Amino acid sequence: MFKDNALLAQLKQNIQQDLPKVEGKIKATDKSYGFLETEKGKSHFIAPPLMKKVMHGDIVSAVLRTDKGKTQAEPEALVTQAVNQFIGRVVQKNNKLYVQVDGMPQIKPIKAKGISGQQLVDNDWVLATLTCHPLSEGQADNSNFQAQIDQLIASAQDSYAPWAVTLAKYNLAGANLPTAAPQDLEQWPINDQWIERVDLTSELFFTIDGEKTQDMDDAINISQLDNGNWQLIIAIADPSAYIAQGSEHDSTAKERGYTHYLPGRNITMLPESISHDICSLRAGEKRPVMLCKMQINAKGGLTDQVEFNAGWIKSSYRLNYAQVSGFIAQQTDCWQPESQLADALIVLSEMAFARGIWRANHTQVFDDRTDYRFEIGEDNQVTNIRVEHHSIANQMVEESMLLANFCGAKLLSDNLNNGIFNTHPGIDPDKVAKASVLLKEHGYIYSKEHLLTVVGYCQLQREMTSRNDGKLSGRMRKFQNYGTISEQPLPHFGLGTEQYATWTSPIRKYGDLLNHRLIKAIISKDYQAEPVNQAHALLLKEQRDNQRLVERDIGNWLYVDYLASKVESKQQFSAKIFNINRAGFMAKLIENGAVVFVPLGNLHPDRKSCKCDTEAGQIIIDGEVRFCLNQRVELVISQANVEKRSLIASPAPTI
Repeated sequence: MFKDNALLAQLKQNIQQDLPKVEGKIKATDKSYGFLETEKGKSHFIAPPLMKKVMHGDIVSAVLRTDKGKTQAEPEALVTQAVNQFIGRVVQKNNKLYVQVDGMPQIKPIKAKGISGQQLVDNDWVLATLTCHPLSEGQADNSNFQAQIDQLIASAQDSYAPWAVTLAKYNLAGANLPTAAPQDLEQWPINDQWIERVDLTSELFFTIDGEKTQDMDDAINISQLDNGNWQLIIAIADPSAYIAQGSEHDSTAKERGYTHYLPGRNITMLPESISHDICSLRAGEKRPVMLCKMQINAKGGLTDQVEFNAGWIKSSYRLNYAQVSGFIAQQTDCWQPESQLADALIVLSEMAFARGIWRANHTQVFDDRTDYRFEIGEDNQVTNIRVEHHSIANQMVEESMLLANFCGAKLLSDNLNNGIFNTHPGIDPDKVAKASVLLKEHGYIYSKEHLLTVVGYCQLQREMTSRNDGKLSGRMRKFQNYGTISEQPLPHFGLGTEQYATWTSPIRKYGDLLNHRLIKAIISKDYQAEPVNQAHALLLKEQRDNQRLVERDIGNWLYVDYLASKVESKQQFSAKIFNINRAGFMAKLIENGAVVFVPLGNLHPDRKSCKCDTEAGQIIIDGEVRFCLNQRVELVISQANVEKRSLIASPAPTI
C-alpha cells in the first residue's frame, strides 16, 4: 500500500539527508563484504549486498548508518570509478563472457560483450571498456557491472604476451610507446653537406661494445703526448646529418624519445637502416661523426684543451668487452690484438685508471654494478639469465664517454645556457636538517649548508665509501631528491659537476640528438638548431620513466615464469636487502637479479614480535636487530604470483 507513496519517499530522502556522509576508496576483501577507507585513515564496514554496487578502487560518497552501536557505510554516489578502459583476461562462465581486470584480483570478473565476428576463449588478453557501473548517474537500482571488449591484445597461447600486454598497458595510460621500428627509406642522403668536416679516416679509431650490439655510436682514438698528457678523441655517430629538424622521421624520434631495450628485443628510436647500418660506426666504413678532442693530465684531470669538430672517420676495429678485458687483464689463451691496437688499448686503460683515481679523490665513484640479461628462445621463453659484471673494458669506455659528456655540457652551458641536461639535486633541502642529525649520530660532522653543495655532497659519499658504511648510505638515499632532466644547466650532485649533458648516444636518445644539433650550431655558423625548451625536457623525463617501467614490468613477468619451479624445489638464493618497509623487506637475488618481497609473516609466526624501523632501515624481532639495509641473506622462493607478477620469499631454513 506504500508503493509509490510520495510522502514516504520524501521522508526517506529526508532521513538520508540527515545521516552523516563520508567520501573514500573501496577496499574489497576475499569475502563478500568490504570497507570504505577515508583519507583520514578511518575504515567503515560495507555489507555484502552493497558491495555488489561497487568495485575495489572506486572512490564513492556514502552515508553512515549506525545500528545497535555498529556503523556501516552505504555507498550512494560514484565519485571516480576504479577502471574505465582496462586490460584483462577472458573468463567463460556458463557460456557467458566475462573479463577479469588484470592486476586487480580484488575485482570480480565483469560480464562483457565480445567483438563481433571474433571468437574469444579463456585467458585471451583483451582491451575492454566498462560500460555500466551500478552507481553511475541514471542507472537502475538493480543494474550490474558490464563491459565491452574492444580489442584482442594476445591470444591465450601467444608467447609474446608479456611484451604485447605490457606495452598495451602503458599505451592505455597515455605513454605512446612504439611496438615496432620506424618506417624506413630506400635512400638516406646527407642533408648538411655544406658543413665542414675534418677527415680523420686515416687515424686509428676502434669501437668497444657488446658482442651483439648493432647500433655502435661511439669510437675512440687515444695517444700519449710528449708533455705526458693523454690525447683522447671521441667520435660520435652523426644521425643529424640524415635526420633533418622537423622532418617526419625527426617527429617520430621525438615521440619515441629513446630506443627501447626490452628483454629479448629492441625497438629502435630511428629507422633500423640508420641505427644499425648507415650511422653505426662499423669497422672499415666511412661515417660522418661529431668529434671531441681533449687532453687529460697524468693525474687524471681534464685540462681546458678541448676542441669540437664535425668530421669523418673510418673505424679500424670492432671490439667487444670480453676481448678487451681479457687482453688488459692478461688472461691466458685470450684474444691478442695487433701491436698498434694493443698499444692504444693499454694507453686507454692507463688513462681510465688515472681518471677513476681522480674522480675517487675529487668527486665520487659508484660501486660496480651487475647487469642481468634475459636470453630468450624462439618460443619467447627465458632459457637463461646471463650475469654481466662490470669489466675493465666497461670502465675504459665509461670514463671516456663521461669525459666527452663533461666537455659537451660545458660547451652548451658556456655558449647557449641551453640544452638537454641530466641533473641530480642531491639532498632535499626540506630534509637536510634530519640528514645532518642522522649523520652526526654516526660520527659524520656536516653542516646543513655544506651538505647542500656539490663539494659537500661528494665529500660525504667519499667518506661513507672509505668507512664501508653501506647501511648508512642506504638510509641516506631517503633524504635525496630524484634526478631529472632540464633545459638549463644545473648541478649533477651524483657526478660531482656543475652541469652534465649527454650527447654520445644520438642513435638511441632523442635528447642526445638535440644536443648534437646544438653543438653543431655552436661550431658551425652555417648550421641552425632550434633551442630546446622545458616541454622537451619534461617529455624526455616522462619517456625515460615509462621506458624503465616497461622494462621492469616485462622483466617481472619473465622472472615469475622462469622461477616458478623454484617454489617446489626450495632452491636457496643469496640476496641483498635494498628496501625495508612496514610490511617486510625487498631484496635482489644475486644469482639472477630478480626482486623478491619477504613479508613479516614469513619472518616470524607472531607478527607482534616484529618491528619494522623504516627510519633506521632495520627489522627487529624479539628485541634483536635481525635484518637491515644492504644485508646479505639466504632466501627461498615461497610463492610465484602470476596475477601480480611478483615473487614472495622466505628466509632459507638453517641447519
